[in-house]
Amino acid sequence: MAGAVIQLEARELDRALAVLAERLLGLEPVLAEIGEIVLAQAQDAFEAQQGPGGETWEPSRRVLTQGGQTLVDSGQLLTSLTSEVMPDAVVVGSAKVYAAVHQFGGQAGRGLAVNLPARPFLPDEDSLDWPEVLDAVQRHLEAGL
Repeated sequence: MAGAVIQLEARELDRALAVLAERLLGLEPVLAEIGEIVLAQAQDAFEAQQGPGGETWEPSRRVLTQGGQTLVDSGQLLTSLTSEVMPDAVVVGSAKVYAAVHQFGGQAGRGLAVNLPARPFLPDEDSLDWPEVLDAVQRHLEAGL
C-alpha cells in the first residue's frame, strides 16, 4: 500500500476477549449469586406464608389449632435450604425427605394417611425473580469487560 499507513494491533482487544472468555467459562461466581437470589426468595416465602408466585398457603392443621406459622413448627425445613454451585449449574433445595411433599403436595404421614396441599416455597421458572437474576448476569459480564 502506498502513502501513509497506520497499523492497529489487536493486543488490547485480545486481552479483553481473553478476560471475557474466562468470565464466561468461570460461571461459579454468578451461579452462586443466583443461588442466593433463589434462597432469599424461598426464605421470603416462609415469612410471607405464600409461594414465590404470590399464592397464599393453606394454613396447616397445627396452625389452626395451636397458632404459629405453616411449615415453621421446628424451623428445620427453612434452615435446611441450601444452594450448591457446580461448574455449570446451581441447585437450590432441601435434603429433608418431607420437603418435596410440602413443595408439591401429596400423601404424607405414617401409612400416607394425610393429604397435604402444595405449599411451594421454592420458585419455579414462572415465579423466579428474573430481573434480579438478569441483573446478576449482566454485572458478571460487565465485570469481564
